[in-house]
Amino acid sequence: MNFLKPVTPAEARAVWTTLPNPSARNVANALSQAGRPVHFATIARWRAQGWRHVQHGPHPVEAAREALDIAARVLTGDPRHGAEFLERQGKAREELDGLTDRELLRRATRELLVIQIIVAEEVSRRSTFLIGEKIAETALLLRALSSAIGAAAAAFEQVLRLPEQSGAGENNTGVEGDPMAELLETFRSRLREIS
Repeated sequence: MNFLKPVTPAEARAVWTTLPNPSARNVANALSQAGRPVHFATIARWRAQGWRHVQHGPHPVEAAREALDIAARVLTGDPRHGAEFLERQGKAREELDGLTDRELLRRATRELLVIQIIVAEEVSRRSTFLIGEKIAETALLLRALSSAIGAAAAAFEQVLRLPEQSGAGENNTGVEGDPMAELLETFRSRLREIS
């Protein structure tokens, strides 16, 4: 599944050259307004390093999903089948070509959460065996589940920052009434309660 590509130093440099009074903040704001969020300190660092190429890792949702898929193999007992297997691999997949970036990221985040719930329920069902017989593997799996929560929260936030695109399937123009925004706010309030 393809996600939003991170901003590259070359893209930041291209924006820098188009601004009459460029600054790291102005470049970061211009990119963020175009739906490509990046921190101004990152722009400043890239400029100081001569706009050199930076190797980017996968999107946090993609990385969390992959880690969860690998770690869930302790539940299937088969090195070829992980979380995807638990999600019933045989079910039909929708065509993704017509989705906007916002819709795609929202869907990927939702799928990550669905897989996370399925895996967490399976861990709960097998907890006695896993803790007694597969403690190291269970620790890896629990770490992947924890990372998935953080990645999903960050992705929800990114979805809310992405601009609506014309012709998109979504009709809401802001955060008001958005179930993802409400879920993110609930998540944040619970984190504040824990802290």
